[in-house]
Amino acid sequence: MRYKNFTGSVFSYGRMLFLFLLVAVMYACNKDVAPGPPTSLTQMGSAITLVHADTSLVLQWEAGHAAWEGDSRRAEVSYEVQVSSDSTFNDAAQNVFDFVTDSTSLFLSDQELTPLEPYFARVRTVPSTGTGSSSWMRTSRFQVRPIELFTPIKVWNLSHEAVVLNFGRHGELTKMVVEKADGSDSQEFNVSNDELITMQLEGLTSNTDYVARLFRHDDRSLGELTFTTKPTVEEAGYIDLRGSSDPKILQNTLTTVPDGSVIALKRGMTYTMEGFTLDRGVTLVSEPGFGPQARIEMSSSFNVEGAMDLIKFEDVHFTGDIGGSYVFNISRVATINKIEFEACRMSELRGVMRLQSEGQKSVNEYVINNSIVQNIGNYNALTIDHSDASVRDVRFTNSTFINLQYIIRHGGSVDASLNSVLIENTTLYHSPSDNRHIIDASRGEISNLTVRNTLIGYTSGGRSFNRVMPNSITVSNSFATSDITWGSNTQQRMIEGVIAYGRTSEQVFANPDKSNYANSDLTIMDEALFTVGDPRWRP
Repeated sequence: MRYKNFTGSVFSYGRMLFLFLLVAVMYACNKDVAPGPPTSLTQMGSAITLVHADTSLVLQWEAGHAAWEGDSRRAEVSYEVQVSSDSTFNDAAQNVFDFVTDSTSLFLSDQELTPLEPYFARVRTVPSTGTGSSSWMRTSRFQVRPIELFTPIKVWNLSHEAVVLNFGRHGELTKMVVEKADGSDSQEFNVSNDELITMQLEGLTSNTDYVARLFRHDDRSLGELTFTTKPTVEEAGYIDLRGSSDPKILQNTLTTVPDGSVIALKRGMTYTMEGFTLDRGVTLVSEPGFGPQARIEMSSSFNVEGAMDLIKFEDVHFTGDIGGSYVFNISRVATINKIEFEACRMSELRGVMRLQSEGQKSVNEYVINNSIVQNIGNYNALTIDHSDASVRDVRFTNSTFINLQYIIRHGGSVDASLNSVLIENTTLYHSPSDNRHIIDASRGEISNLTVRNTLIGYTSGGRSFNRVMPNSITVSNSFATSDITWGSNTQQRMIEGVIAYGRTSEQVFANPDKSNYANSDLTIMDEALFTVGDPRWRP
């Protein structure tokens, strides 16, 4: 029995000794003399965002957070950044960047990245002392676009043997190379002068594909532009009126040419047109080249009779008497698939196109593109003046309308039947005016209106619609200056979606004229509006 008691005492003393040693060890572990590396905990403050992803971009993230061990062991957060063409980040050879930074952003451009190649990025926080990096935050796939300094070639800046090339500046732009698309006839030009933004090249081969390229000093591309020179009159097989000085030669020729003919007119010459009825499709075009357009002076108008596919005018100037002349005043029975004005100027006319009188007459497509329409009387860009007349689709694009009362008007007793109206890349100045409308219809139906990249400048009085509004209206990237006077009720107020811009025409345009409207220089000076309006006025 004593043995049992003795054994029990030994175990009791052992337990006590273990507890004593444990307390001693714990007491010895003073925080001021803790051995081993300190530890910290860090985490990212946000996901990575891509800002201004275009020809350059910025990777951006919020400041990270850190916890640390002990009062004197504060951990400062840095960031490990990796940018790679490998989405898995397993191949270090594909890393473009792999470094640690204190910054919460990283700027990337074509200096660091190959344009149009896909890249990925990941970022994690790392402490300045000890361990405790966060997990990686990753981006989705991204890329930078190549820098493109060329601006599109305007239709009037290209001929059969010459081209005018316009381009922006870049600090490292040094040379331009122009050659045929097959690589032959290469020419190199020094464009390092910081004030050089345009070049006219002559002596090109007609009807030929070319490519122009801009380069930095290290031969990295700063832009590429392809174009095709126009064919000569002979190559194109046009009917050639350039050899005649008779101003009536055009009217006399129109009576004899076959349907679908293209007639070339001499630049700078004035052709006179009395009342004339077109009964076949035809295209009238100024000869290739630069200089003043062929001018067609309308003492009356073109009428149209019969069925035809296309009546087109390209690079010509129509003018006449604002009190009584039109380009078209259609009163006869006619079915026309398309009437088109391309790179034309229409001025000092009562109207551009009017459809009137009994008898069915229809135009499927009515197009004004790359053109200027100015100083037009009360028959507007389009007037539908009889219930027997109809126009299905209207497209006004890349054009300028100056000093018109209405843009489109239906006579008071006419049922509107427009299927679609597109106004895109267009500048309106003092148009509409005199408290008239963009689209005037008091009965009938307008299916849809689309307005894109359009700029509405000063007017003394404009309205959007009369009684009939389009069933569907789509507007994007379109603005109106602050000095317009506009209607206020549901139909008359500014088209919904057109943004009221807080600057006047004088602040937006280079030199707007509020008395002699057609004398205006509507070049856009406000950088925020460089993507709207007629492209001819954009820098």
